[in-house]
Amino acid sequence: MEVNDKAHHYYTDYIKHSRAVGVMWGIFTICYAIINIVVFLQPQWIGDRRNVAGAYYVGLYDWCEVTTTSVGSQLCTSKVDRFDTIIDPAFKAAAFFIGFSAIMILLTIVMFVLFIFIRPGPVFVACGVVQSVATMCMFLGCVIFPAGWDNSTIKGICGAESGQYHLGDCEMRWAYILAIIGIFDCLFLAILAFVLACTQPKSLKKYIGANGIVRSDNGYMVETESKPSMIIQPVMTVPGGADAYSEYSHASNKRSKKEDFSL
Repeated sequence: MEVNDKAHHYYTDYIKHSRAVGVMWGIFTICYAIINIVVFLQPQWIGDRRNVAGAYYVGLYDWCEVTTTSVGSQLCTSKVDRFDTIIDPAFKAAAFFIGFSAIMILLTIVMFVLFIFIRPGPVFVACGVVQSVATMCMFLGCVIFPAGWDNSTIKGICGAESGQYHLGDCEMRWAYILAIIGIFDCLFLAILAFVLACTQPKSLKKYIGANGIVRSDNGYMVETESKPSMIIQPVMTVPGGADAYSEYSHASNKRSKKEDFSL
């Protein structure tokens, strides 16, 4: 017996939808990798409220001075390849975790190659684990970064009222806000990877038993070429069936008639 066209159609649609969601997950992962790299490189985490020459803004490993009011005219002091130039230990730790998060996401993209050689389920699990680590690193980087706001350089930029987790005269800039959004983005991608790993369909042959019987939730579906599928459910029967009931009933009637005749 072969599986009918309707069952094969449902199975094919499920495969298409699963692959479509997997492709979307891959595209969003690449987009998040770009976001992670941007927030790591950009110094626009916090900054002076003024938008004039002489204003400052600070990033994970760098702090810059706006030399003119024109776009792109800035003078920065630190470099990403020299951790000794970072002004505060808290900024060093935050830069490490955000950078490590970017490495983890890039590793996830490299792992896409495994889909060619291995079944999708284990690959999604591995990618979900790596993305979970990236989420934790991004979270730690965003939480540790404000601990360095009591640095003397930051106080000179943001005023004497600035301190740990208090900006004073400064404000949060777009890179820091984007990093916070990235925490939830990466967490969603990790959860979606685990969901895709758990919902990967098996081979169609594993759903089919002997004589074309397809396993179902409520029983067994009999698949034939000429008849539609039908559910076979267990039925409770009385030994002897209806005939047995009629024989006993006739016997009792005969017995009652004999008793009446004898009387």
